[in-house]
Amino acid sequence: MMSDKKKKTQTLWLLLGGPRVLMVFAVTLLTVIGLVFIISSGKELSWAEKVASTDVDLDAPVGGPFTLTGTNGEAVHAKDFKGKMMLMVFGYTYCPDVCPMSLLAISNTLYDLEKTQPEVASQIAPIFVTLDPERDTPEMLTTYLKSFHPRITGLTGTLPDIKRMTTAYGVSFAKTENEAFSDYLVDHTTNIMLMDADGRYLTHYSPQTPPNLMGMSLQRYARTS
Repeated sequence: MMSDKKKKTQTLWLLLGGPRVLMVFAVTLLTVIGLVFIISSGKELSWAEKVASTDVDLDAPVGGPFTLTGTNGEAVHAKDFKGKMMLMVFGYTYCPDVCPMSLLAISNTLYDLEKTQPEVASQIAPIFVTLDPERDTPEMLTTYLKSFHPRITGLTGTLPDIKRMTTAYGVSFAKTENEAFSDYLVDHTTNIMLMDADGRYLTHYSPQTPPNLMGMSLQRYARTS
């Protein structure tokens, strides 16, 4: 006969998810440890590793000149960011999930770096490029970006200008319809892209990257740029 204490312990274990939860926890822990090791050791990811984890076309050159429109209506050029590492998010203000997640990730990363590594934070130019210029006017971007770090530069423009830039930066996007939403959505590349001080591709981050890990990576690239 199983004792009441043992029965209660087994019931609690099953309610908490049992071996499945333990397995997920172990995999997550190993993944985090692996990321910390890669970033802290200064090991550069191979092209194969990058291609395996991104939908950016790394077989083609990534980056290049662009001219878009800032939140004040002024023309903004790629050369305006020369000497800074561009930390770029491509998305749109009506995005229900991944775009605010990406912007929050870089906002929290910048806030942390400004406290601990201000010289690194000063080298970063955070940029949000809309993929929905039809709805994302300069005024709309201004309002939207108030929820995130104040240094984030919002960029919009004509659809042809946006397409030229996204083609150069290996970013894809397309309008889609979804019955759960009253208006259209935009499917798009979700990576947070990092370019060096000369506008060349360095690496990318997932929107789920913890700020401490992104900050460690940025510190490493700031030292080598």
